[in-house]
Order: sequence, then structure tokens, then C-alpha cells
Amino acid sequence: MKTLFKKIESVQFLIIIALLLLGTAATLWGGGQAGSAKGVAEEEGPVKLVYWDHQFPWLVEWNKATIQEYEKQTPDVKIDFMIDYAHQRMLPAMFAGKGPDLAAPHGPKVIKLMMMGYLAPIPLEAFPEFDSMDDLKADFFPNSLFPFTDAEGKVYCIPLEYDVPGLIVNKKLFQMAGLETGVANIPTTWEQIGEVGGKIFANIGKEGDVVVYEGWDWAYHYRESWQRVHIRTMFAQYGAQFLTADGKVVVDSPQAIEAMQMMKDMIHKYKTGDPSALPGAEGYDWQLFNGRLAMGRFVAGEITKMVTAKDVTEYIEVYRFPKPAGKKGIVTVRTHAWAVNGSATKRNQVESWKFINFMTKKWQDFSVMGFNPSRMIQPDVGGPWYQSAWFKEQQNKYQSIREIPYDALAKGDVVWETSKELYGTDEALLRADEITDIVGRAQERIIFKNEDVTANLQQAKKEIERALMIGQ
Repeated sequence: MKTLFKKIESVQFLIIIALLLLGTAATLWGGGQAGSAKGVAEEEGPVKLVYWDHQFPWLVEWNKATIQEYEKQTPDVKIDFMIDYAHQRMLPAMFAGKGPDLAAPHGPKVIKLMMMGYLAPIPLEAFPEFDSMDDLKADFFPNSLFPFTDAEGKVYCIPLEYDVPGLIVNKKLFQMAGLETGVANIPTTWEQIGEVGGKIFANIGKEGDVVVYEGWDWAYHYRESWQRVHIRTMFAQYGAQFLTADGKVVVDSPQAIEAMQMMKDMIHKYKTGDPSALPGAEGYDWQLFNGRLAMGRFVAGEITKMVTAKDVTEYIEVYRFPKPAGKKGIVTVRTHAWAVNGSATKRNQVESWKFINFMTKKWQDFSVMGFNPSRMIQPDVGGPWYQSAWFKEQQNKYQSIREIPYDALAKGDVVWETSKELYGTDEALLRADEITDIVGRAQERIIFKNEDVTANLQQAKKEIERALMIGQ
């Protein structure tokens, strides 16, 4: 690993020297004066920000309405909003120096950008209501800013949402399979998911030889982002890690084997579905949204109904996520996070963070969706937003947000799905997706080919060690 980083540092050093020489040449040939004049004009004129975010229709509309409100309050700021489909463009654009002023990518992407030095930390002047960064941090859920804070205490990202997984239940498929859907009949452990899911698949899963419904299934490589989420969640729930703090790869630990064995048992022991059939030729989430899965994982809250097909919405309910039988219920969290481009002008950085500050106070819109606002203490509430009278009224309306474990969030008793708690070292965290994908290929061999769990995780361990150049 040291050799690899030395090579990377050497390349980076040569690139920096080349850029410095180009900058010097531009100045000598008159380009520097033109650039300086442009910079002054930008500092003196209206602020123009470019903002990228997810393509969810409700979120697009929310962003547009929020921008319109902010521009009305701050007429010198104009914000150009663009959709970044699943944030596919974010990393390449940032690496090429063409990224937006601000964006809200998936957590692993912002952590990678932060660790590689592409992001601008929060300037306190953008949050004038706080006297210090400690005061700012105190108003957010405990641990919600931790993954985005460096060794010096600088914070580089703010979670757009602090979401926890929910068990999404399609009542119609339960009823079609002859099962009750009352709260007492909803599975609370993985073993119960297997038993109920197996009954659903046995009763209604096939029309002839064609798979049309599944009781439960996992995400696989054709929806890698969800596959990573499922594996990370299972590892966290069973107390497994990918690497330890001293850099040892432990994806074949007893805890990891137990987690992967449950993933295999769901298909081969309980027979909750047939992943090779892929009903409707859809990815995991679209099977859920289009009514093909009786049970699945998504964000706990009303957001599920916003992305589900209209003819499926009335049958969807959200319950607390299952846990392994006999184990403590580990609450895992993930996020999209607002971040600011470190190569933007200083003025644009500050103005971007001011806009983010404004968005963190729009807690009511996100709270009902299940996108739990990470800013726990809200100025208009004078305390935690989830204890407000308004939110308690929403809980009376929506069963989905009654199931979210706010007590655990308030205590910081959570496990981040992308953190050193699971990945052990900075190097591993930087390459978290790559490491998880190696385990994902093992998962597919185990499930699709019904291969041995231990042997495949041992093979994954060797592949990760080679990728990280451990022992070389």
C-alpha cells in the first residue's frame, strides 16, 4: 500500500508542477491579467451557483421550490439546479475540475472526495447563528457529522438526510398468499422474514414456470449501489467488519460468515424467491416499487410512496427493519450529503454553505418523507424536531414514521454503513465500494451457484488483500 501511495504521490507531484508551469506561462503571455479581471468581476457581481442533486421527482420539485424561495430572499444569489442521475457524473466531474459548486451525492462519494481533498470545509461565517463549530455540531444528531469530520475537527459535509432502513411490506401480496397483514403478523427478525417470504413465494411466486413475485430477495451486481447497502447492513447487524483498525482483512470472520449464511439461507433454505429469474427484468428497487416484491428494504418513511407506482402505493406499509434473532437491533444509517467544491471561488464556497444552512432548516418537508433531517435542534422548534407538536401530528397520520427509531438516533447509537467502524482504515474507507464489490461477487457465487460461504469469503479476503497490496 505504501508503494502504491508513493506512486500516486509522484504522479500528483508531476501534475502539480505541470499546472504551475502552465499557470506561469499563462501569466507571462497575458492570460493572468485577464483571469484576474474575471475573478474581480465575479467577486463584485451577482453570485451564480451550480447545484447538482438526485433525480427523484419529489426531490427535484422540492429543490426547485427551495431555490426559488432562497433567491427571493437573497436576490444577489442565482442558483442553477441540475439533475445528477444517481450521481453518475459527480466523481468524474470533480476529478476533471468541472464539478458543481455544491451537490448532494451518496455518502461514499462525498467521503472519497473529502479524503482526496476536493471539498471545502464549513466556514463558520455561513452559519452566523453559531459562535463556534462545537456549537454547530451540538445542534446535529450525535455522530451524524462524524464521518465527514477530519482530524482537525473541520466538517466537510452535512447529511441531507439521516436515513435508516425500513421494512417495506406489500399488503396485497401478503393477502394474495393468504397471509394476515396486521402489525402482529409482520416479521421482526431475518428468520421470520425467511419463513413468511418462503410462504409467499410458494403460494404466488410463479405462474407456470414464470416467476412473477418474490417474498424477499437481495440486490445483486446489476444494482450495485443497493447490493453494497445490503451487504454493509448485514455485516453491521452481525458485528462483522471488512477490515480491522490495524489493516487486517476480516471478511471471513465468524460474524461475516454468519451474516452471509443468512443471505444464502434466505434463498436456499427458506426459498423466498429466485434471484436468477429477476421478475419483470427489473433492478431490485424497481421490483419493490412496481409491486413484484412482498418485502424489501428502502428508506423508512413516506418517501417509499413517492417513488412507488401509483397502483402499488395503497398497498405499501413501512415497518421497523428486521434484526438477527437473539441479537441487539443495530440501527444502520446512510445518507446523501451536501458538500461544496473546494475548487470554487472563496465567495462561492461561502455562499454555497449559506444556501445549505438554509436547506437544513427545511426540516418539515424531509421529516415526513423519512429523510430524517440531521439538524436535530431546529430554531423554529427550540429543540429536537421529532419532539415538536407538528411532527407528532404527522406520526398520528403516517404509520411509516412511527417506526423510525428516533431514540437511537438521538443517542448516536448507530453504525454508519460507510465508516471506519466497518472498514477499519483510511485506505480501506477510500476504497470502500471496491472492497464491498469483491464481497458482492462472493455473495453472488454463494447464492446463484449455491457455493460454500466460508470458502468464498476466504477467496474474497485474498482478493481484497491483493487489491490493497497487503503483504506485498
